[in-house]
Amino acid sequence: MKENIEKIEQVKNEYNTSTKLLIRRDLELSRANERLLKFDEVKSNFISVVAHQLRTPLSGVKWTLSMLLSGDLGPLSNEQRTFLMKSFESNTRMITLVNDMLVADHIQSGKVHYNFKHLDMVDLIDNVLFEINPQAFKKNIGISYKSHFKDLPKVYSDPETMRAVVQNLLENAIKYTIDGGKIEIDIKRDAGYLQVSIADNGIGIPKDQQKNVFEKFFRASNAIKRETDGSGLGLFISKTIVEKNNGKIWFESEEGKGTTFYFTIPLEDNAPIA
Repeated sequence: MKENIEKIEQVKNEYNTSTKLLIRRDLELSRANERLLKFDEVKSNFISVVAHQLRTPLSGVKWTLSMLLSGDLGPLSNEQRTFLMKSFESNTRMITLVNDMLVADHIQSGKVHYNFKHLDMVDLIDNVLFEINPQAFKKNIGISYKSHFKDLPKVYSDPETMRAVVQNLLENAIKYTIDGGKIEIDIKRDAGYLQVSIADNGIGIPKDQQKNVFEKFFRASNAIKRETDGSGLGLFISKTIVEKNNGKIWFESEEGKGTTFYFTIPLEDNAPIA
């Protein structure tokens, strides 16, 4: 009997010790989480301040270069124009990078407001195509719909952010498809969602790098060789936006043969809460 009492006391003491350790660990984790949240807020504020501070002088430089190139400040020789044009293009790339950093930070930190409404996805894609078709025309790339869409339901989504997703995916497809290539868009209903796919026959993504595609600042090795410009933020932004719109995004790709990106958007009966 005495042995049993001692064993019970021992188990009780061990339990009490374990409970104290768990409480202490919980407090430590809570404090660590608070520090991480504070650090994330400081980082977000830093990025925002730096990006805004950079954007102002970069915009000023762009304005000055535009005046020089347009001849407002006097005639230029061909050599001067060539060098100024290179400077103008580099400046534009820097502004794009700064803007992408701001957008990525605002989306990740929850500063973007989503205005959900009923939306015709075909109309949205048509509007984006109207703007980017000149880019495809320069490379003789054909963009077409896979089929004629009839009676497609409207989705419940934020038009501005979803437009950014479509534009980013189509511009990437154009950028990484060889001259004379083709891009095909398909839309179909899948349960409570519309599924959109954008397929190209471009350079594809190396298999060993596909797991990193949606990470911040990632660019595949063959993409860097083909297009040295790029922030590596577009797909990270697109993934975040699609998920905020209560959808999913994924892709299939084979190096040298092309890539197809898919994303879903909920219908009214699957609508997220704004």
